[in-house]
Amino acid sequence: MNILEVHNHLNKIWSEIFRLNEELREKLRPLGFKVENVEEVFNAYIYLEGEWREMFYPHPAFEIKPQGEVGATIQSFYFVFGIPKEKVSKEFIFQFLKKFPQSYIYGTENFLEDIYNHNNPKPPDDIYKHIVKSEEKIFQFEIEGNNTIEIEKKLFEFIELAKEYRVLEI
Repeated sequence: MNILEVHNHLNKIWSEIFRLNEELREKLRPLGFKVENVEEVFNAYIYLEGEWREMFYPHPAFEIKPQGEVGATIQSFYFVFGIPKEKVSKEFIFQFLKKFPQSYIYGTENFLEDIYNHNNPKPPDDIYKHIVKSEEKIFQFEIEGNNTIEIEKKLFEFIELAKEYRVLEI
């Protein structure tokens, strides 16, 4: 393990999240979102080598109210939005996966059970059936990106899709 590389990578993700937080605070306000300050998030998980692994160390993230979070792990930048079950339609899932193939869908209560994982893709119909049968009340739609430019672009694309299907409370 190269300590300098780890140090530089952690500095990069933290500084980029602080910068993105400031930018999104201004850009999202007119759209009805409130961007909170960056915080240290504990008790998270990261998908490595085919399984979810607990992170005992913090990573940077901030809330986008209502329903969202933007952050970074040692693996990627991400955002995630919680969407109530009753607002999730088959058409929304189809469009979501078409626009964001590098994504995850999981429940709030049983978050380690993937409904969709881009590492093991499933057809949209199977995902929708799983959601309909599930006892979960809220589903997390998470999208990854390699950098903050990519994640910001995807975030605004997601907001447009979410508005079209009325899945967010804005």
